[in-house]
Amino acid sequence: MKTISAPILLSVLALSGAGCLAIKTEHEVKPIQITMDVNLKVDKELEKEIEQEKKAPPKHMAELKAMSDRGAVGMDNRGYLAVRGDLSDEEKDIVEDMNAKRRVRMGEIAEQTGAKRADVEKMRAEKMLEHLPAGAWYQDASGAWKQKK
Repeated sequence: MKTISAPILLSVLALSGAGCLAIKTEHEVKPIQITMDVNLKVDKELEKEIEQEKKAPPKHMAELKAMSDRGAVGMDNRGYLAVRGDLSDEEKDIVEDMNAKRRVRMGEIAEQTGAKRADVEKMRAEKMLEHLPAGAWYQDASGAWKQKK
């Protein structure tokens, strides 16, 4: 009996059409989603804001410090000033003005970074807590008032 080598057999089958195979492949193209750590972006922007406030303190910083020293204002758990005691109308206006400026800035940071405004505010409160002087009042995450030691 005669043997035929594999390459010859394959060539004969290919030429005769007997060995043609059709293989259908399907590919599903899915977009790759890359998620950047938004918290790092927010943290960086908040650091810039804090450094800017240190270089150019707000217009009414002396009045704000006096209100804080007597416990009439504190920082809430969203990073805004909260009234804790009696304030004059002028002092209330200063607090409202400061908070309005902070709200605008928190909105800008949220927009720039793609973060939720509430997350930016929460991170701001945590970041500002690091910079609060001893004796200042702040609201913890649960809403309880505490005095920084």
